[in-house]
Amino acid sequence: MPARILTLLLVVFSLTATTLPAASPTGRWVGSWSSSSTGHQGPLRARIRAVDANTYRALFAGRFAKVIPFVYPAKLQRIPGTSNRYHSSTRLPLLGEYRMTATVTPHQFNATFRGKKDLGVFQMSRAAR
Repeated sequence: MPARILTLLLVVFSLTATTLPAASPTGRWVGSWSSSSTGHQGPLRARIRAVDANTYRALFAGRFAKVIPFVYPAKLQRIPGTSNRYHSSTRLPLLGEYRMTATVTPHQFNATFRGKKDLGVFQMSRAAR
């Protein structure tokens, strides 16, 4: 009898684990960015919109050196075989190619980025409405 209950619980758990919805990055996010290469850091916000089930358009805006604003667009694509991981590659004027890999939960957007001479992280939470 205990073996049957354990088997039933394992089946129910595996079914619910595989049917969880994908974590969508759609919406507004606020947080910060930091570069481990340069030590620079600053505020960051993003607005992300769905293009289709696996592709999103993001507009990131922040500040560099406390006073210099920056804005850059990125196309986020879901990494095949995942429900909450995304990647992008964006060519930025004067800075070259920047690649990002992000993990999204219902409340967190955490990413690593890498450029020609830069490496760092984005850490954001969903913005309050």
